[in-house]
Amino acid sequence: MKRHGNLWSKITSAENIEYAHNMAKRGKGHYSSVQRVERNRQEHLNNARDMLLSKSFTTGTYQVEERMEGGKMRTIYKLPYFPDRIVQHAAMAVCGPIFRRSMIRDTFQSMPERGTADARRRIRLLINQYPYALKMDIRKYYPSVKNDLMKQAVRRKVKCKDTLWLLDDIIDSHEGLPIGNLTSQYFGNVYLNQFDWWVKQQLGVKGYFRYCDDLILLGSKDDLIQWQKDVSQKLSDIGLEVKPSWQIKNLKTQGVDFVGYVFYHDKTRLRRSIAENFRRKAIKALATNPLDALRSLVAYKGWMMRASCKMLWRKYVTNKVLKHCDGIYNSNPIRGKV
Repeated sequence: MKRHGNLWSKITSAENIEYAHNMAKRGKGHYSSVQRVERNRQEHLNNARDMLLSKSFTTGTYQVEERMEGGKMRTIYKLPYFPDRIVQHAAMAVCGPIFRRSMIRDTFQSMPERGTADARRRIRLLINQYPYALKMDIRKYYPSVKNDLMKQAVRRKVKCKDTLWLLDDIIDSHEGLPIGNLTSQYFGNVYLNQFDWWVKQQLGVKGYFRYCDDLILLGSKDDLIQWQKDVSQKLSDIGLEVKPSWQIKNLKTQGVDFVGYVFYHDKTRLRRSIAENFRRKAIKALATNPLDALRSLVAYKGWMMRASCKMLWRKYVTNKVLKHCDGIYNSNPIRGKV
Protein backbone atom coordinates (compact mmCIF):
# COMPACT_ATOMS: atom_id res chain seq x y z
CA MET A 1 0.00 0.00 0.00
CA LYS A 2 1.61 3.22 -1.17
CA ARG A 3 1.29 6.29 1.05
CA HIS A 4 1.86 9.72 -0.45
CA GLY A 5 3.94 12.54 1.00
CA ASN A 6 5.14 15.98 -0.16
CA LEU A 7 1.62 17.11 -1.01
CA TRP A 8 1.52 20.38 0.93
CA SER A 9 3.46 22.47 -1.57
CA LYS A 10 1.08 21.34 -4.32
CA ILE A 11 -2.03 22.11 -2.28
CA THR A 12 -0.81 25.56 -1.25
CA SER A 13 0.68 26.63 -4.58
CA ALA A 14 -0.73 29.86 -5.99
CA GLU A 15 -1.73 28.00 -9.16
CA ASN A 16 -3.72 25.40 -7.20
CA ILE A 17 -5.51 28.03 -5.11
CA GLU A 18 -6.46 29.82 -8.33
CA TYR A 19 -7.70 26.55 -9.82
CA ALA A 20 -9.65 25.76 -6.63
CA HIS A 21 -11.46 29.10 -6.78
CA ASN A 22 -12.36 28.58 -10.43
CA MET A 23 -13.77 25.13 -9.64
CA ALA A 24 -15.60 26.23 -6.50
CA LYS A 25 -17.39 29.13 -8.21
CA ARG A 26 -18.73 27.12 -11.17
CA GLY A 27 -22.46 27.67 -11.43
CA LYS A 28 -22.36 30.01 -8.43
CA GLY A 29 -21.30 33.27 -10.04
CA HIS A 30 -24.55 34.89 -8.91
CA TYR A 31 -23.81 34.22 -5.22
CA SER A 32 -22.98 37.40 -3.31
CA SER A 33 -20.12 35.59 -1.51
CA VAL A 34 -18.55 34.64 -4.84
CA GLN A 35 -18.98 38.15 -6.19
CA ARG A 36 -17.22 39.59 -3.14
CA VAL A 37 -14.21 37.39 -3.83
CA GLU A 38 -14.26 38.28 -7.50
CA ARG A 39 -14.17 42.02 -6.78
CA ASN A 40 -10.82 41.59 -4.99
CA ARG A 41 -9.87 38.27 -6.47
CA GLN A 42 -6.11 38.23 -6.01
CA GLU A 43 -6.24 39.63 -2.50
CA HIS A 44 -8.72 36.95 -1.37
CA LEU A 45 -6.76 34.13 -2.99
CA ASN A 46 -3.51 35.34 -1.43
CA ASN A 47 -5.25 35.49 1.96
CA ALA A 48 -6.56 31.94 1.57
CA ARG A 49 -3.07 30.74 0.71
CA ASP A 50 -1.54 32.62 3.67
CA MET A 51 -4.07 31.02 6.03
CA LEU A 52 -2.93 27.58 4.93
CA LEU A 53 0.79 28.33 5.00
CA SER A 54 0.55 29.88 8.49
CA LYS A 55 -1.90 27.18 9.63
CA SER A 56 -4.28 29.85 10.87
CA PHE A 57 -7.07 28.29 8.81
CA THR A 58 -9.81 26.46 10.63
CA THR A 59 -13.07 25.13 9.21
CA GLY A 60 -15.86 27.69 9.58
CA THR A 61 -19.32 27.50 11.09
CA TYR A 62 -21.92 25.42 9.28
CA GLN A 63 -25.29 26.77 8.26
CA VAL A 64 -27.84 23.96 8.49
CA GLU A 65 -30.96 23.61 6.37
CA GLU A 66 -33.49 20.88 5.64
CA ARG A 67 -34.00 20.16 1.96
CA MET A 68 -36.10 17.67 0.00
CA GLU A 69 -33.85 15.73 -2.39
CA GLY A 70 -34.76 12.58 -4.25
CA GLY A 71 -37.99 12.23 -2.31
CA LYS A 72 -36.12 12.34 1.03
CA MET A 73 -35.69 15.12 3.54
CA ARG A 74 -31.97 15.70 3.97
CA THR A 75 -29.98 17.86 6.36
CA ILE A 76 -27.59 20.00 4.32
CA TYR A 77 -24.55 21.71 5.86
CA LYS A 78 -23.17 24.84 4.23
CA LEU A 79 -19.78 26.42 4.85
CA PRO A 80 -18.77 29.96 3.82
CA TYR A 81 -17.49 30.24 0.28
CA PHE A 82 -14.36 32.04 1.47
CA PRO A 83 -12.12 30.50 2.54
CA ASP A 84 -13.70 27.09 3.22
CA ARG A 85 -15.00 26.00 -0.14
CA ILE A 86 -11.89 27.24 -1.90
CA VAL A 87 -9.67 25.40 0.60
CA GLN A 88 -11.62 22.14 0.20
CA HIS A 89 -11.32 22.31 -3.58
CA ALA A 90 -7.58 22.98 -3.24
CA ALA A 91 -7.15 19.93 -1.00
CA MET A 92 -9.20 17.59 -3.20
CA ALA A 93 -7.53 18.79 -6.41
CA VAL A 94 -4.37 17.13 -5.08
CA CYS A 95 -5.69 14.34 -2.81
CA GLY A 96 -8.72 13.38 -4.88
CA PRO A 97 -6.78 11.58 -7.65
CA ILE A 98 -4.75 9.71 -5.01
CA PHE A 99 -7.92 8.44 -3.35
CA ARG A 100 -9.55 7.52 -6.66
CA ARG A 101 -6.62 5.41 -7.86
CA SER A 102 -6.92 3.15 -4.81
CA MET A 103 -10.61 2.33 -5.29
CA ILE A 104 -12.21 -0.67 -6.95
CA ARG A 105 -13.52 -0.16 -10.48
CA ASP A 106 -17.16 -0.57 -9.57
CA THR A 107 -17.65 2.08 -6.93
CA PHE A 108 -19.41 5.15 -8.25
CA GLN A 109 -20.55 8.70 -7.39
CA SER A 110 -18.48 11.90 -7.08
CA MET A 111 -15.75 10.68 -9.42
CA PRO A 112 -15.03 11.72 -13.01
CA GLU A 113 -16.71 9.39 -15.52
CA ARG A 114 -18.18 7.24 -12.74
CA GLY A 115 -21.74 8.42 -12.49
CA THR A 116 -25.06 6.69 -13.04
CA ALA A 117 -24.41 6.15 -16.77
CA ASP A 118 -21.16 4.32 -16.04
CA ALA A 119 -22.83 2.26 -13.29
CA ARG A 120 -25.58 1.24 -15.71
CA ARG A 121 -23.06 0.11 -18.33
CA ARG A 122 -21.01 -1.87 -15.82
CA ILE A 123 -24.02 -3.71 -14.41
CA ARG A 124 -25.28 -4.61 -17.86
CA LEU A 125 -21.93 -6.24 -18.64
CA LEU A 126 -22.38 -8.81 -15.85
CA ILE A 127 -26.03 -9.07 -14.98
CA ASN A 128 -26.90 -11.84 -17.45
CA GLN A 129 -24.29 -14.12 -15.84
CA TYR A 130 -26.12 -14.33 -12.49
CA PRO A 131 -29.64 -15.44 -11.50
CA TYR A 132 -30.10 -13.26 -8.41
CA ALA A 133 -29.11 -9.89 -6.95
CA LEU A 134 -28.81 -8.78 -3.32
CA LYS A 135 -29.79 -5.14 -2.73
CA MET A 136 -28.61 -3.52 0.51
CA ASP A 137 -28.71 0.05 1.83
CA ILE A 138 -26.68 1.50 4.70
CA ARG A 139 -28.76 3.31 7.29
CA LYS A 140 -27.89 7.02 7.65
CA TYR A 141 -24.46 6.47 6.17
CA TYR A 142 -22.94 9.96 6.24
CA PRO A 143 -23.93 10.79 9.84
CA SER A 144 -22.78 7.33 11.01
CA VAL A 145 -19.16 7.67 9.86
CA LYS A 146 -16.77 7.59 12.82
CA ASN A 147 -14.28 10.47 12.77
CA ASP A 148 -11.39 8.45 14.20
CA LEU A 149 -11.90 5.66 11.64
CA MET A 150 -12.22 8.27 8.89
CA LYS A 151 -8.82 9.72 9.80
CA GLN A 152 -7.31 6.26 9.84
CA ALA A 153 -8.69 5.61 6.35
CA VAL A 154 -7.15 8.85 5.07
CA ARG A 155 -3.78 7.89 6.57
CA ARG A 156 -3.69 4.69 4.54
CA LYS A 157 -3.06 6.87 1.48
CA VAL A 158 -1.62 10.16 2.84
CA LYS A 159 1.45 10.56 5.04
CA CYS A 160 2.18 14.28 4.49
CA LYS A 161 1.85 15.79 7.99
CA ASP A 162 0.79 19.24 6.82
CA THR A 163 -1.88 17.78 4.56
CA LEU A 164 -3.12 15.54 7.38
CA TRP A 165 -3.39 18.63 9.62
CA LEU A 166 -5.78 20.20 7.11
CA LEU A 167 -7.81 17.06 6.44
CA ASP A 168 -8.10 16.34 10.18
CA ASP A 169 -9.39 19.85 10.77
CA ILE A 170 -12.11 19.34 8.16
CA ILE A 171 -13.01 15.87 9.47
CA ASP A 172 -13.18 17.04 13.10
CA SER A 173 -15.36 20.04 12.21
CA HIS A 174 -18.45 17.83 12.55
CA GLU A 175 -19.43 14.37 13.78
CA GLY A 176 -19.79 12.15 10.74
CA LEU A 177 -19.63 13.49 7.19
CA PRO A 178 -21.63 16.71 6.65
CA ILE A 179 -23.71 16.45 3.48
CA GLY A 180 -22.79 19.52 1.45
CA ASN A 181 -19.01 19.43 1.88
CA LEU A 182 -16.96 18.65 -1.21
CA THR A 183 -14.65 16.58 0.99
CA SER A 184 -17.57 14.47 2.22
CA GLN A 185 -18.16 13.24 -1.32
CA TYR A 186 -14.60 11.90 -1.44
CA PHE A 187 -14.43 10.74 2.17
CA GLY A 188 -17.64 8.77 1.70
CA ASN A 189 -15.80 6.56 -0.78
CA VAL A 190 -12.52 6.51 1.17
CA TYR A 191 -14.26 5.29 4.33
CA LEU A 192 -15.59 2.17 2.56
CA ASN A 193 -12.53 1.56 0.38
CA GLN A 194 -11.13 -1.28 2.50
CA PHE A 195 -14.60 -2.76 2.81
CA ASP A 196 -14.98 -2.74 -1.00
CA TRP A 197 -11.70 -4.60 -1.43
CA TRP A 198 -12.72 -7.08 1.29
CA VAL A 199 -15.94 -7.86 -0.61
CA LYS A 200 -14.01 -8.40 -3.83
CA GLN A 201 -10.99 -10.27 -2.48
CA GLN A 202 -12.08 -12.05 0.72
CA LEU A 203 -15.70 -12.86 -0.16
CA GLY A 204 -14.78 -13.30 -3.83
CA VAL A 205 -17.78 -11.39 -5.17
CA LYS A 206 -17.17 -10.60 -8.84
CA GLY A 207 -20.51 -8.88 -9.36
CA TYR A 208 -20.29 -6.16 -6.70
CA PHE A 209 -21.33 -2.52 -7.22
CA ARG A 210 -21.58 0.37 -4.77
CA TYR A 211 -23.05 3.85 -5.27
CA CYS A 212 -22.43 5.70 -2.00
CA ASP A 213 -24.57 3.79 0.54
CA ASP A 214 -26.37 1.53 -1.98
CA LEU A 215 -24.85 -1.92 -2.54
CA ILE A 216 -25.60 -4.57 -5.16
CA LEU A 217 -24.15 -8.11 -5.10
CA LEU A 218 -24.81 -10.64 -7.89
CA GLY A 219 -24.70 -14.41 -7.40
CA SER A 220 -26.62 -17.55 -6.55
CA LYS A 221 -29.35 -17.40 -3.93
CA ASP A 222 -27.36 -19.45 -1.41
CA ASP A 223 -24.26 -17.29 -1.85
CA LEU A 224 -26.25 -14.08 -1.44
CA ILE A 225 -27.90 -15.26 1.76
CA GLN A 226 -24.48 -15.93 3.29
CA TRP A 227 -22.93 -12.75 1.90
CA GLN A 228 -25.73 -10.68 3.43
CA LYS A 229 -24.74 -11.92 6.88
CA ASP A 230 -21.02 -11.40 6.23
CA VAL A 231 -21.46 -7.90 4.82
CA SER A 232 -23.76 -6.82 7.64
CA GLN A 233 -21.22 -7.94 10.24
CA LYS A 234 -18.30 -6.30 8.44
CA LEU A 235 -20.14 -2.98 8.20
CA SER A 236 -21.11 -3.23 11.86
CA ASP A 237 -17.40 -3.43 12.72
CA ILE A 238 -16.94 0.11 11.36
CA GLY A 239 -20.06 1.54 12.96
CA LEU A 240 -22.49 1.10 10.08
CA GLU A 241 -25.86 -0.63 9.98
CA VAL A 242 -27.63 -2.25 7.03
CA LYS A 243 -31.30 -1.32 6.67
CA PRO A 244 -33.61 -4.28 7.41
CA SER A 245 -35.27 -3.73 4.03
CA TRP A 246 -32.52 -5.64 2.16
CA GLN A 247 -33.84 -7.88 -0.63
CA ILE A 248 -32.77 -10.74 -2.87
CA LYS A 249 -34.28 -10.30 -6.33
CA ASN A 250 -34.77 -12.71 -9.21
CA LEU A 251 -33.13 -10.94 -12.14
CA LYS A 252 -35.29 -12.68 -14.73
CA THR A 253 -38.69 -11.81 -13.27
CA GLN A 254 -38.28 -9.09 -10.63
CA GLY A 255 -35.24 -7.00 -11.50
CA VAL A 256 -33.10 -5.01 -9.07
CA ASP A 257 -33.39 -1.26 -8.44
CA PHE A 258 -30.09 0.66 -8.61
CA VAL A 259 -28.99 4.18 -9.68
CA GLY A 260 -32.42 5.11 -10.99
CA TYR A 261 -33.00 1.97 -13.09
CA VAL A 262 -34.49 -1.47 -12.56
CA PHE A 263 -32.22 -4.09 -14.14
CA TYR A 264 -33.49 -7.39 -15.58
CA HIS A 265 -31.71 -9.98 -17.68
CA ASP A 266 -33.38 -8.83 -20.88
CA LYS A 267 -34.19 -5.16 -20.26
CA THR A 268 -33.56 -2.05 -18.18
CA ARG A 269 -36.49 0.00 -16.96
CA LEU A 270 -36.69 3.43 -15.42
CA ARG A 271 -37.35 3.52 -11.68
CA ARG A 272 -41.09 3.92 -11.06
CA SER A 273 -40.73 7.11 -8.97
CA ILE A 274 -38.66 8.80 -11.71
CA ALA A 275 -41.18 7.82 -14.37
CA GLU A 276 -44.06 9.14 -12.26
CA ASN A 277 -42.26 12.45 -11.64
CA PHE A 278 -41.71 12.78 -15.37
CA ARG A 279 -45.38 12.11 -16.18
CA ARG A 280 -46.53 14.65 -13.59
CA LYS A 281 -44.16 17.36 -14.79
CA ALA A 282 -44.88 16.65 -18.46
CA ILE A 283 -48.64 16.92 -18.03
CA LYS A 284 -48.33 20.17 -16.09
CA ALA A 285 -45.70 21.78 -18.34
CA LEU A 286 -47.20 20.76 -21.69
CA ALA A 287 -50.62 22.07 -20.67
CA THR A 288 -49.24 25.62 -20.85
CA ASN A 289 -46.55 26.00 -23.51
CA PRO A 290 -45.27 22.72 -25.00
CA LEU A 291 -42.21 24.28 -26.63
CA ASP A 292 -41.00 26.00 -23.46
CA ALA A 293 -41.75 22.82 -21.52
CA LEU A 294 -38.99 20.99 -23.37
CA ARG A 295 -36.37 22.91 -21.39
CA SER A 296 -37.67 21.52 -18.09
CA LEU A 297 -38.15 17.98 -19.39
CA VAL A 298 -35.03 17.41 -21.47
CA ALA A 299 -33.07 16.15 -18.42
CA TYR A 300 -35.30 13.07 -18.45
CA LYS A 301 -34.46 12.33 -22.08
CA GLY A 302 -31.05 10.85 -21.25
CA TRP A 303 -32.57 8.53 -18.64
CA MET A 304 -35.18 7.23 -21.08
CA MET A 305 -32.83 6.69 -24.01
CA ARG A 306 -30.83 4.30 -21.84
CA ALA A 307 -33.84 2.31 -20.68
CA SER A 308 -36.72 0.36 -22.19
CA CYS A 309 -39.11 3.31 -22.02
CA LYS A 310 -38.67 5.35 -25.17
CA MET A 311 -42.44 5.22 -25.72
CA LEU A 312 -42.90 7.17 -22.48
CA TRP A 313 -41.14 10.18 -23.99
CA ARG A 314 -43.02 9.80 -27.26
CA LYS A 315 -46.41 9.64 -25.51
CA TYR A 316 -45.98 12.57 -23.14
CA VAL A 317 -43.65 14.85 -25.10
CA THR A 318 -43.18 14.11 -28.81
CA ASN A 319 -46.84 13.56 -29.66
CA LYS A 320 -47.95 16.57 -27.57
CA VAL A 321 -45.42 18.92 -29.17
CA LEU A 322 -46.22 17.70 -32.68
CA LYS A 323 -49.92 18.19 -32.06
CA HIS A 324 -49.27 21.70 -30.76
CA CYS A 325 -47.12 22.60 -33.75
CA ASP A 326 -49.66 21.14 -36.15
CA GLY A 327 -52.36 23.29 -34.54
CA ILE A 328 -50.26 26.40 -35.03
CA TYR A 329 -49.58 25.46 -38.66
CA ASN A 330 -53.25 24.75 -39.48
CA SER A 331 -54.39 28.05 -37.98
CA ASN A 332 -51.75 30.11 -39.81
CA PRO A 333 -53.54 32.51 -42.22
CA ILE A 334 -50.58 32.51 -44.63
CA ARG A 335 -50.25 28.70 -44.71
CA GLY A 336 -48.75 27.56 -47.97
CA LYS A 337 -47.71 31.06 -49.08
CA VAL A 338 -44.03 30.80 -48.19
